Amino acid sequence: MNKSYTKNYITMIVQTGLLIAIAQVVKMFSTYIFIAGVPAIRISFSGPFTTMPGILFGPLVGGITGGLADIIGFLIKPQGAYIPWLTLTAILGGVLTPLLWKLLKGISIKRLQTICIIIFTTIGLIGIVNYIQITFFEYSDWAKYLISIGKKTSFTSVGLIITSFIGLLLLLIDQFIQKRNSTSNIYYNFLKLLISVGIPGILVTTINTQILRVFIPALSKKAFIIFWIPRVVEELFITVYIAYMLSILLHIYNNLFKSKQF
Repeated sequence: MNKSYTKNYITMIVQTGLLIAIAQVVKMFSTYIFIAGVPAIRISFSGPFTTMPGILFGPLVGGITGGLADIIGFLIKPQGAYIPWLTLTAILGGVLTPLLWKLLKGISIKRLQTICIIIFTTIGLIGIVNYIQITFFEYSDWAKYLISIGKKTSFTSVGLIITSFIGLLLLLIDQFIQKRNSTSNIYYNFLKLLISVGIPGILVTTINTQILRVFIPALSKKAFIIFWIPRVVEELFITVYIAYMLSILLHIYNNLFKSKQF
């Protein structure tokens, strides 16, 4: 086996293990928000350290890190019964974030901003049109179709509007940070990291919301959208924090290890 390959492999394992260990220490100080008497929203600041291995070494390492971090975190500080499906979604998030990062890191910031504005504005307009149809034209063919979806009808209107709002808000946050740090390149990739972390984060949060409703009887009585909204709001704040910290960590990592992969 090539010595250089062996050295890089060992370095990857050591750095990933160190980041997982740091994440577990930080996760010990996490707190929970209770809904219906059960811990439904976890506020933890360990995200940058569990996300970093995937950003550095790719989707496979990211997925393994996500799964290991979830299992180890449960063993160290269990909260209720172990739900394997949550480990699977942690793996999913760990894979998707580096995949998006690889896709986005070669795109210019201005082009990415334009694409995001078009996408999130379109999503918002579709949500508004659907809401108007359901509210004021409930007998139209389109409104009847939306209503026939059942419990997921709110996703086609309110859900899309909230998604659009979150996306545009993240763009504004990126603009604010770029202006505040116009003389530094530390946060150059902040928007790319926001998207790379935010989209998988919202997806995983949405899936986990349904999983918790299935496995926790007290939560199954709550409407999905009512349970989902506060979790998405929390995910928004955590996404900004993770992207901000990753920008700093990547800058430090590049300076320390002279990596050419970013």
